[in-house]
Formats: sequence, C-alpha cells, structure tokens
Amino acid sequence: MSTTDITRNQAAAALDEVAARLRLDNRELLRVVARARKAGMRQRAIEKHLDISQATVHRLLRQSAETPEALEPTPAEIIDRRTAGQISTEQMMDQLLNWTFTFGTVPKADGVATDAYEPGSWDDVERAFYRGQLTEDELAQLMDKNKDALEQAARSA
Repeated sequence: MSTTDITRNQAAAALDEVAARLRLDNRELLRVVARARKAGMRQRAIEKHLDISQATVHRLLRQSAETPEALEPTPAEIIDRRTAGQISTEQMMDQLLNWTFTFGTVPKADGVATDAYEPGSWDDVERAFYRGQLTEDELAQLMDKNKDALEQAARSA
C-alpha cells in the first residue's frame, strides 16, 4: 500500500467519522428542542440557547410533532455511534443483534401495489453496509440472527 493510499484511507475514515457525528448531532438537536418545548420553553428562549434561528427551532418542533418516531433510537444511530467512536464494535453488535427489526413494504391501494416504498429499520443496516459502516462479517451475523424475519419479509414482498 502506498503512502497516498494510506492518506486517502485515513481521510475517508475521518470523513466517515465526521458525517456520523453530524447525523448524531442533528438527531440530538431534534430531541433536545422537543424536550425543551415539552418543558415549557418558548421558541425564542430555545433559539437563544442554541444560537440558531427561530425558523430553525420552528422547523425542528414541527418535524418532531409530525414524526415523533424521529425522536426514537434507530439502528442507523447505533451504527453511527460506532463510526463516531462513541461505542465499541462489540457494543454496537450487541445492540443490533438484540434489535427487533422491521422490514420495508410496498403499500397497496385496492389490492394493487403502488410505486411507493415504506422503509423498515432493516434498511438502516443495508444502507450502513453499502456506506462501508458495516463489514461483511457484521452483516452476515445480523442476517443470520434475523434469517426467519428476512425470509418472511421476502415472501410477503
């Protein structure tokens, strides 16, 4: 491996780590704004504490109200925590191996499949693998643990 390859690999790893931290920080921003509002804080006060615009606070509050599931942990978040160096590979795998995954579906209208796709939590695993955040071995362990559910999801597709 040449010096250039090592430098590129290190640069790619640093980019991956920062991207993961950004995604984690955005999720935490959404959560903290929702908690502050629930605690009775006004948008202007939240804005001042975070040094962000009132429009951004309003958007975050609207997002948390319209999609409360966005406040819940996800497999993507667990994987990002490992990529960001916040948890170990063992901690990530323990959490993912104990996760109850959902699988994406194609909704039907009057018995006919639409052209839409409603993702499930397993999509986070696939996306992380293609992004390079999970190794083939890690993916294989997760697939093996979820073999029956994956087969059932494939049959119902």
